[in-house]
Amino acid sequence: MTRRFSVPARLALALLLFFSLDALAFRTGWYVSILEPNSTAGFLETILHNEMRRPIGRHLQVLTLGDSRMGLKPRVANTLAGNTNCSFGTISVPGTTPRCWYYMLRQVDPACDRYDAILVPLDSFDDRTWEDMSARDLDLNYLAPLLRVTDLPRFVFSYPTWPGRASAAEAVLLKGLVYQHDVQAFLEHPRTRLEYVRLQEEHAREWYYNAVWERHSLAGMSIDWNAHTVALPDWLDPAKRTEIEHVLLDDPPPDSPPYTGYRLHWLGAILDRYRGSRTRFIFLRLPRGPVVRPDPPPNPSSSVRQFAAAGRIALMPEHLFDSLERPELFGDAFHVNEEGGYEFSMMLAGEVGRLLTAPGDR
Repeated sequence: MTRRFSVPARLALALLLFFSLDALAFRTGWYVSILEPNSTAGFLETILHNEMRRPIGRHLQVLTLGDSRMGLKPRVANTLAGNTNCSFGTISVPGTTPRCWYYMLRQVDPACDRYDAILVPLDSFDDRTWEDMSARDLDLNYLAPLLRVTDLPRFVFSYPTWPGRASAAEAVLLKGLVYQHDVQAFLEHPRTRLEYVRLQEEHAREWYYNAVWERHSLAGMSIDWNAHTVALPDWLDPAKRTEIEHVLLDDPPPDSPPYTGYRLHWLGAILDRYRGSRTRFIFLRLPRGPVVRPDPPPNPSSSVRQFAAAGRIALMPEHLFDSLERPELFGDAFHVNEEGGYEFSMMLAGEVGRLLTAPGDR
């Protein structure tokens, strides 16, 4: 007698089969290894892979988090290792956020025992933003390779709306849906992709470690706050001019209680993960820009200051890098150029070395 399954049972079996095939294709690590290197997920994987392959020597190990504004050049900072006793690595990836940093750190330091210090760079010690960071769907593109089934509750419910939660659940459970455009591109030109991946595997660490940043600068720019105008160098194209004017002249964002909650949740999760380890967390405020208006009064109850008051982190002096806020050290309104990266890296390395080797700190 032929056994017949009910419609719900057949649906459940079909879903189980689909999930199993998705897991076989995209959870074994094979497909992640051939992601398009210039995609968001592929680039993040390259940076994490470079760090995991970085040799651990006799110096104190220091890792930097951050997005594109993190101006550390490890090659420059490491020239001071004889004086600082520190070796620097980075997993700074443009576009990433504290939610991303949590999972990135888990990937490169699963036992929480690799680093003596982790640096967390921030635009501000205050919680000022126009954006609802908790709803940021771009995080899904970065994190798809790093998410596990066990991450489902925490990750999904970190999104504030049900559509966002549905997309987050897809990224956790059905990675094939996230990778579908990458798979199509791979099938169109598989040999080209594999060759590009091979070159990345062989040379990416050297390429990024020795990379030379933007050499142009905003030297010669001027700003008239009363007239609300900016004079910029001739080399800038119209789109970049408009972007810089927008950033410099617009009013600063307001304090955002939801952003305070977001930072407390995700930066707090990172700190909780390392509780009881030897790893120290050092937060710093980045150089704000080529020209900056005075900051609004600080918020003593901001997330970062709460962590510091509780003794969970060390704060670098808030105005430590103000001397770098000069047009000749920036290539646009946000990012230091090659010269700015050099000066920032030297200053940062010296300060980290001082903090980690001060009497009584070790």
